[in-house]
Amino acid sequence: MILYMLLQDDCIQDIKFEGSGCSISMASCSMMTELVKRKSVREVSQLLEQFTSMIKEGAEPDEDVLEDAVSLSGVHKLRGRHNCALMGWQALQKSLEQHPVTLENHN
Repeated sequence: MILYMLLQDDCIQDIKFEGSGCSISMASCSMMTELVKRKSVREVSQLLEQFTSMIKEGAEPDEDVLEDAVSLSGVHKLRGRHNCALMGWQALQKSLEQHPVTLENHN
């Protein structure tokens, strides 16, 4: 999976992905790209944290925050699919951490 992102003025102006995988990974990436467009790095950091907690820990999702991505909450019960749901989100986190405007600057 390849992420393409335009980060301008501490905001993700545009984001797209290219790749193939299972239906969970593709759906998750698609929902993620729609959810983080035009959001600040700080907002995206919070989304990453909430989505990861929902998948890994079974945390109750906030539909107002995660929007359509809450439809993946059932993946928590399928441990073998956690990586599928998280792949795109983890790639986004690594991309933001490698960018000069890092998540650390926004805590």
